[in-house]
Amino acid sequence: MKGFYTTALENALRELGKEIQKDARFKALQDAAAKNDADENLQEQMKQLQLYSLQYQQETGKGDDADKEKIEKLQNDYQNLYEEIMKNENMEVYSAAASQMEEMAQYISKMIGLFFDGEDPETCQIPDESCTHDCSTCGGGCGY
Repeated sequence: MKGFYTTALENALRELGKEIQKDARFKALQDAAAKNDADENLQEQMKQLQLYSLQYQQETGKGDDADKEKIEKLQNDYQNLYEEIMKNENMEVYSAAASQMEEMAQYISKMIGLFFDGEDPETCQIPDESCTHDCSTCGGGCGY
């Protein structure tokens, strides 16, 4: 789609990208990913998880000839290993960092949505999503 966007828009997007990459949350995610990559035990567990998934797909792909006990064992093995992986300290740090980046992405997306709706880029605010417009739920007195 080269040429579809104006140079000014392209420049603004690139500036946004630079700001995202300067953010401490981005660095935290990059650092956490590097630690995950260096964790040999975690990498072996991830490979085993992929193997369980592949074996499960192969077995369920057999249709009526699928071994139900094998499928159940693969599901249990997968779930147990997944839980073990998620308890790994490096994975916990990575998951938390990824969650922070997802929150940033959601914020950016919501702001861009406001811009597309014609809101003033200088003053618009993302609405409080907890507001039900029923003051009995919070008593905030926001005027709704």
